[in-house]
Formats: sequence, structure tokens, C-alpha cells
Amino acid sequence: MTIAVVLLALAPAARGDDAEARALEHLDRGVAAFQAGEYTRAHREFRAAHELVPDRANPYRWLALTEMQLGDCARAVPNIAEFERRVAAADPRLAELVRLRVLCEREHATPPRPPSAPAPAPRRRLTQRAWFWPTVAGVTAVVAGGVVLGFALAGDDVSRLPPIQCGGTGCAP
Repeated sequence: MTIAVVLLALAPAARGDDAEARALEHLDRGVAAFQAGEYTRAHREFRAAHELVPDRANPYRWLALTEMQLGDCARAVPNIAEFERRVAAADPRLAELVRLRVLCEREHATPPRPPSAPAPAPRRRLTQRAWFWPTVAGVTAVVAGGVVLGFALAGDDVSRLPPIQCGGTGCAP
């Protein structure tokens, strides 16, 4: 009877070690995918590791690094915060993630707009701006006028030819 009680008491610890081992396998596969540039696959592996050991800091770090590579600052920042919360201030990996958090905050920061200020107008394509087509018409008119004026000022090259005299023997200049 006492052996059964001891085995039941040790069962949760064995399951915890098993979860740790599987989480490490996911982390290893995720790091390999990350280094190969396969960020979507790496993210899946890091997410699986995180679900197995949600109290560990390293999956948060790798999730944040992968989300940065995927261009998803909104998801990376909470993972950076969780990593910061779980590691000591002297952890050398902390500086890297703090730099990334600041970069995310800088990229997505928008200056505050006073409540009374209207929202900025959406940007329109160049051809939709009011000045574009009148400018095209004006430039076309100037070029066409220049071509016509050039022909007018060039004169008539036919009038510079010597006159042709026709007689009984034929025509000659």
C-alpha cells in the first residue's frame, strides 16, 4: 500500500519532467526553424513549448523574436513584457528584448491629436488630386504650341528652291 502512495505522489513530478522534455524538443525545433528563416513554423514550435511550460521565460523570448521577424509588434510586446517579468535584471538576453520593445513602440507611436482636431484626410493617388489633370492638359498645350510654332518659324523650305523654267527642250532649274 505504501508503494502505491509513493508512486501516486511521484506521478505529477514525472509528468512535469515529461512536459519539460517535450518543451525542450519544441524549443530545439523552433530554434532550427528560426535560424532557417521559417518563422511561421518556428512560431508554432515556440507556441507549443509555451503551452507545455507557461511559467518558463525562454518560450516568451523566442515567441517575441519570431513575432518581430513576422512583423507583428502587437503580439511581440506582451511576450517581451512576460519575459522581462520572469528573468533577473542582470540577464544578458534582456537588453536584446528591451531594444526590440523600444523599436516596436517607436514604430507604432503616433503623436497625440487634440480632440478638436479633425482626423487627417486619407491619402489619394496622384491621378485623383485636383491639380493633376489640369497640369497634364497645360503641359500638353505648351508642347503642342511649341511644335506648331517651330514649324511656323522654320519657314517653307519649298520656296528656297530655284525656280523651274520650262521651254521647248524641257524643264530645267
